[in-house]
Amino acid sequence: MYKNYNMTQLKPGYNLQIATNSQFVLSYDLFQNPTDTRTLIPFLTMIQNTFGYLPEYIVADAGYGSEQNYMAIIDDFNKTPLITYGMFIKDKTRKFKSDIFNTQN
Repeated sequence: MYKNYNMTQLKPGYNLQIATNSQFVLSYDLFQNPTDTRTLIPFLTMIQNTFGYLPEYIVADAGYGSEQNYMAIIDDFNKTPLITYGMFIKDKTRKFKSDIFNTQN
């Protein structure tokens, strides 16, 4: 992780992942990956190995949204992902939908 906004000095950083159910911590793990997208699959694998199963619905915020994560949850774990993608809120705005220069329109 970078110490200042100039991004000139790199400092070691860690990413803590916590799995909860009804505000109770079920599992946690510490990763050296800087983003959430690269920690979801190893974290789910660790939970499955520890408890022997995963819930039917995998719920996470947009930081975990990537095609690789969606496909792994569906294909490898046979579960349903409830994860929005990073542009979800912006996609729903009127300005975004009416922009003729947007390649998605």
